[in-house]
Amino acid sequence: MSKEKSEKDVRNVPITVRLNEEEHEKLKQCAAACGLSAAEFMRQLCKGNAPQPQPKIEFWELLNKLYEVHDAFKKCVPYYPTAAEICKEIEDFILELQQKSTLPQRFSIEELTEQGAV
Repeated sequence: MSKEKSEKDVRNVPITVRLNEEEHEKLKQCAAACGLSAAEFMRQLCKGNAPQPQPKIEFWELLNKLYEVHDAFKKCVPYYPTAAEICKEIEDFILELQQKSTLPQRFSIEELTEQGAV
């Protein structure tokens, strides 16, 4: 089943960017650290997203431990109903950790311009 791209989604505008070897290596390293191609890394920046490096294995191990704690509290709910509140707090904390550690962080060109950064 083929999905037709809307006109705005078709990538048909090539750009040429000249980089020195050091800049080219830095671009490749940054993109690779985020699990993206250099082109997708630059597209994300153009959209106002700062790609995040992929978390290290220790991050995922920590999340697994949090899930284990969550499951233990969930088993207590029938005997200790307020454990449900703790479960919800743990769920919210896990979600926040995942979002801040894996999702691109938004930035605003307008805000950066107002701050004199651009």
